[in-house]
Amino acid sequence: MPFSPQSPPSNRRAYTLLSVLLAGVAGTVNATGFVALGMHTSHMSGNVATLGESLATGNWHGVQLAGQLLLSFLLGAVAATALLEASRHRARGRHAAPLLLEVCLLGGIGLWLSSVPGTREPTLMWGLAFAMGLQNALVTRVSGAVVRTTHMTGVITDIGIQLVQMVTWVREGARGHGARGLLRQVRELPSAIQFERTRLHLGLGAAFLFGCTSGPMLFLQYGPATLALPCAVLLLLVVLDLSAAASPQPAPRA
Repeated sequence: MPFSPQSPPSNRRAYTLLSVLLAGVAGTVNATGFVALGMHTSHMSGNVATLGESLATGNWHGVQLAGQLLLSFLLGAVAATALLEASRHRARGRHAAPLLLEVCLLGGIGLWLSSVPGTREPTLMWGLAFAMGLQNALVTRVSGAVVRTTHMTGVITDIGIQLVQMVTWVREGARGHGARGLLRQVRELPSAIQFERTRLHLGLGAAFLFGCTSGPMLFLQYGPATLALPCAVLLLLVVLDLSAAASPQPAPRA
């Protein structure tokens, strides 16, 4: 798996960069979409809860909207997986198709919002949910199901678990060596291979928060043009994926 200690360092760095940048994109899209359209579209737990609450109270409009967002996210995941399967034998550019599709979706939604200011057209929400499902499935496949970028529940849970493991690692390594051994373990902690995934998850959380903060700030100042920023990041990833410098990697397993 890309994030296992046995993976080549260059492979782990590439997937780390991909994941952190896409977490920033997801945070930007999610928060900007909420400001523009009034709905979160990058994580589905809230929409499942809304669906259940709406069913219980007979709010059929809420049932319809939540169901549409869930279906759109699911179809995005299906689309990304199909595109990755179709390109899995390529030496490079295996991720370009879903990334370009996401660019087209976000760019189109930005243009729509620019041409019809203040719209709450449900189709725009479907498009954002589809894009987030697309992205989440992409990162899930290429990371071997280690990473998700569109929601932080699992990331924050893993950070909590890993913090305890870090304390245990420091304590066990310093046992019998006094204060000097404790200091040595603490110094080695930031570069310890055992906690590379911890550093990755901290990066994902920081990137998502940065996107959630910068997206609405820019949207309030520049409007729908803000979606050009995540599009630019996605295009950068496409260029890197297609670059001749990209080293061939084994196709990820499902």
